[in-house]
Amino acid sequence: MATTMGFKLPPVRYNEKGALRTAGFELEYSNLSVEESARLVQQLYGGQVQKENRFKHKVKGTALGDFTVEFDLQLLTEKKYKSVFEALHIKVEDVKMGSATLEDEVEEKLGSLISKVFPNEIACPPVPITELEKLEKLREALYQHHAQGTQAFLTNAFGTHINAEVPATDTQTLLTYLRAFLLLYPWLLQKGHTDLARKVSPFINAYPADYTELVLQPAYTPTLREMVQDYHAYNPDRNRPLDFYPLFAALDEEALRPYSNLGKVKARKTFHYRLPNSSVAQPGWTLAEEWNNWVTIEELAHDSEKVARLSQEYLQLKRDTLVGFEGRWAKRTEQWLHHGDTSIK
Repeated sequence: MATTMGFKLPPVRYNEKGALRTAGFELEYSNLSVEESARLVQQLYGGQVQKENRFKHKVKGTALGDFTVEFDLQLLTEKKYKSVFEALHIKVEDVKMGSATLEDEVEEKLGSLISKVFPNEIACPPVPITELEKLEKLREALYQHHAQGTQAFLTNAFGTHINAEVPATDTQTLLTYLRAFLLLYPWLLQKGHTDLARKVSPFINAYPADYTELVLQPAYTPTLREMVQDYHAYNPDRNRPLDFYPLFAALDEEALRPYSNLGKVKARKTFHYRLPNSSVAQPGWTLAEEWNNWVTIEELAHDSEKVARLSQEYLQLKRDTLVGFEGRWAKRTEQWLHHGDTSIK
């Protein structure tokens, strides 16, 4: 396998309380069961495996914290399929079918069928940003155990999610990071070789052009509540490459109460970055390269004057371009990332 590249540190390493920032990863994959995956985590980091059901295990008390290993579908992890049988007054756990129960049979059939489309997922605990290399052991172990990722099948829209703790919680910081992401998005699609299955899936839909234009306008200076309301008006579900709903839930839970369509949102003071592929079956792939792409967003966000200047460039080029804007802007992004050139040509 290729030598692991290093994890870059972001410009802002400490949160507003003075503590070292943390980040967690979520890895989606197939071809390795929940039980096998939980044992693998335990072998790497210690701890105790706790089985909640066949589709969800936890590995508690590891050297890094608590891991969750689950099939990435609430229909099974939370046994939502039971509601169909309960409506017929059938308790699947009480119905015997030989040595098994109807619950066992239904879950086995559903798991076999749905696993061809939906992945398993390992959710790692938050790790200090100076210790992220410890998670590469897990990525390498998944590769060694023949886990399959995005590229294995055309339908595998599997992803690697990064939960980077926010450096500060004021609205201006959140807005600057969102702007930095929007400015870098066309370049990130190219840089990360975002797989076609993920591009056409509903899981990482691009932010609407009207919303991008709104956010990049210099006159846009919302309060947190206004930012939440605008975000939901243009992005009524969580299927965005940078999902702000967990952060909004942590900062203003009341603001999300009217939006029942969002489902369960786990509140946390992190940027939920969902764009990267899950390339666990590729020998040269590392978590570090995905993290370092995220750090490029952090580096731009750290320079608010550059964000403002590039926002104006973006809006001008968008107005002046009828076809091929994303390609032209990605090329411009490459220029100023490597040469510091920020004038439109």
